[in-house]
Amino acid sequence: MTLKITNLTHWYTDASQKLYENVNLEFEDGKFYAIVGESGSGKTTMLSFLAGLDIPREGEIEVNGESIRKIGLTKYRQKNVATIFQAYNLLSTMTAYQNIETALAVTNSSHKGDKTYILAALANIGIDAELANKNVQKLSGGEQQRVAIVRALLVDAPVVAADEPTGNLDHENSKRIVELFKELAHTYGKTVIMITHDRETAKEADVTIELRNRGFHTIA
Repeated sequence: MTLKITNLTHWYTDASQKLYENVNLEFEDGKFYAIVGESGSGKTTMLSFLAGLDIPREGEIEVNGESIRKIGLTKYRQKNVATIFQAYNLLSTMTAYQNIETALAVTNSSHKGDKTYILAALANIGIDAELANKNVQKLSGGEQQRVAIVRALLVDAPVVAADEPTGNLDHENSKRIVELFKELAHTYGKTVIMITHDRETAKEADVTIELRNRGFHTIA
């Protein structure tokens, strides 16, 4: 699968104050990308376009040569993208396990209903069975972040888009998540796109793209 940005230009309210202008980027299967930039530079806005949560003022985002506007944003999101939000977006009335179980059922994942698989994936990032069966509101911020990450990783979408996925994690768990991203890209052939302000974490990606001067520049 190829995800491509063509001549993307965007502004918030004033067309004379463009956030980015004529951006062209291509993301490939099997690669782990990091997008870095200063706070307020538009990293999260770009992620919202790639994830099909919004559309730019001008230009196109295409998957396998077809515009996501034509596909329809809802259909595009359901079939193509698993998004990890900075605010977690977990279902507050459910346990950690139930959050993941529900996501797999809704997306018709090949692993839906597979309790052993879900618990093993949670255990792999330090969420044991006891924590997995707690309401997510009783988990710490870092634990909730890890549940949100596992939820996105287990659905069958070919693109994983993550907004500051390691922002609330300690060094050890950040390393675990980065290794999971690498595995998803290199072993399972997914396109993994991570927004981060942490340049050291970004160095772990196959390709690092920096946002500056209203455009994106590949720096590694």
